[in-house]
Amino acid sequence: MNPSRIVYLSIQRHPRDLVELIESHLAVPEFDVVRVTYDDPLDRLEAEIRDADMLFCAPGRGLEPTVFKGAQRLRSIQLWSSGFDKFDIATPRRLRIPVCNNGGANRIAVAEHTIMLMLAVYKRLPENHLRTIEGRWTGNSHGMDMFLLHGKTLGLIGLGAIGREVAVRARAFGMRVVYAEQRRLTIQDETELGVDFVTLEELLRTSDIVSPHLHLTKDTERMIGPHEIDSMKAGSVIINVSRAHLVDNAHLLTALKSGHIRGAGFDVYEKEPTTADDPLLTHPNVVCTPHAANTRDTHNMAMAASVENLLRVHRGEPPLWVVNGVG
Repeated sequence: MNPSRIVYLSIQRHPRDLVELIESHLAVPEFDVVRVTYDDPLDRLEAEIRDADMLFCAPGRGLEPTVFKGAQRLRSIQLWSSGFDKFDIATPRRLRIPVCNNGGANRIAVAEHTIMLMLAVYKRLPENHLRTIEGRWTGNSHGMDMFLLHGKTLGLIGLGAIGREVAVRARAFGMRVVYAEQRRLTIQDETELGVDFVTLEELLRTSDIVSPHLHLTKDTERMIGPHEIDSMKAGSVIINVSRAHLVDNAHLLTALKSGHIRGAGFDVYEKEPTTADDPLLTHPNVVCTPHAANTRDTHNMAMAASVENLLRVHRGEPPLWVVNGVG
């Protein structure tokens, strides 16, 4: 069998060691890899994709629909990421080309990061770090503005691969975990995970910490809006590592200023890269990280899953984790 021609769409800002990691995974005898960037001239992208059997796409960017013109050989598009809201999946759907994500290869990293942000907000980590290195011990709260995860209720909106990993770790901290989801789990799954199914309204009203774990779609955009934020338990916390536009952040800032919401932790933002002096991000009860859930381990897991999916297509097997409904 001849090698499959893989067009790898890269991002120029990736550091060299990450590029080398990606290229090492793609270096298999079954692939003939051509590397291009999203910023290459459109005519070059069209020419390379025209001769491609498969595309492998770095996350966070999209493609103009015209690049698929004449792509008669294209059998699948593999995204390195779990999320796909920034990629045009409609054009490949129309052309009957499956678009696949990484099958949740980042689920452990994102779950760990979610727990870290919970702890950082509850323990006021940035402030206490600065107090310590600057020698400002006088005037601290003696712990009166800090809290345990133990005994608190965590509300997970969405209980997919990442939400389940968060639930397992939260239970290890002694938290009660409730979840709201369009499709309820089986009683056996709920028992094994130690989670309770509730309505979204009850979740918001009773949870000490609320964390959405959903893809961004027209149905989920701003699903935590002013009404939902106002109905949250007084003194509760929001943790968002999924997509910024799931939450009405303007109203969240109002609720933080009033004290109705105690704090928040973010790894996703409406404007990326972020800008200095954003009033939401500089609020004293907010902890932020710059898409920092990824780790070297996560990149290896995502690449291993992506390459195996590409190999499935090379062997003539149907791909896994199709997100645009092309069977």
